[in-house]
Amino acid sequence: MSDDAEGQHIRAHREFFRSVLEGVYKVMAERFRLSDVTIRPIGSGGSRLSIPVVIQGSNEKGQKVRYFGKIMGSSDLLTARTIQFFKNVFLQVNSMDPMFEVTKSAEDMARHQHEMLVAINKLGIPTAKPYGFYPLNADIWLLVAEYLDAHPISSIEDLSSENLDAVFGYLKRMHDNDIFHGDIKPDNLMFGDVVYIVDVGHFMKDVPTAQKKAYDLACQIASFLEYLPPGEIISIARRHYSGKELRAAADYIDLVQSRMDINFDDETKKSLLRLMRSKIGLRGSKKNLGRS
Repeated sequence: MSDDAEGQHIRAHREFFRSVLEGVYKVMAERFRLSDVTIRPIGSGGSRLSIPVVIQGSNEKGQKVRYFGKIMGSSDLLTARTIQFFKNVFLQVNSMDPMFEVTKSAEDMARHQHEMLVAINKLGIPTAKPYGFYPLNADIWLLVAEYLDAHPISSIEDLSSENLDAVFGYLKRMHDNDIFHGDIKPDNLMFGDVVYIVDVGHFMKDVPTAQKKAYDLACQIASFLEYLPPGEIISIARRHYSGKELRAAADYIDLVQSRMDINFDDETKKSLLRLMRSKIGLRGSKKNLGRS
């Protein structure tokens, strides 16, 4: 690429980002009556399907307020489609039906996120309260939600059994109300005064309830494997889910291990699967499972 062409490319990118930021400023001024708006990106995880940001400004009373925002565009959509595609391929190669929806547009992605957060909120489960989703231009959308004073699981020094019990209780409540997350992972479990479940994935509409439940449960169990022993996790999960449900979730552990955002080795998987597929009553049997 010539120096002139490279310069034009850089200027085009700068112009694009400038227009996106101007769109965010406009939404926050017109919809949320904010002034002195600042926007700060959060993290830089390679597996993210959007650009998460903190939006801060002054409300009409002059008070400083913060919101959480997700900027979603065509590049995020391509990443999401690729991830969903390969998860479906993995399932088909292993003689299982595909489960994951390929989102058609950034608008659909933002709408789905908003609708799912609304549904989770109505159940009283701690999550970011959604405030709306807005077009920034033809291909870019902004989801605005409550800013949570919380931190990812990786920053927690002492993950307690109470934390774990709460999260499995939340997931069970969602499932009992036919709400399925679709993208449980460590980054989507936030810890503050309470444990929050944030973000969502997207299942195909005709996927059977039992399969969606099993995948969610497998992802949640695996999300804690870097922080707690399998025996402790399964013992607490068994308080909320039956042995049959755990055995169904075990069928998705190989798929979960293939994800880049959930990490555990083959030895841990072997121990985990032995526990999940056990037909011995595990409810409340933490002392027998030990820290295997």
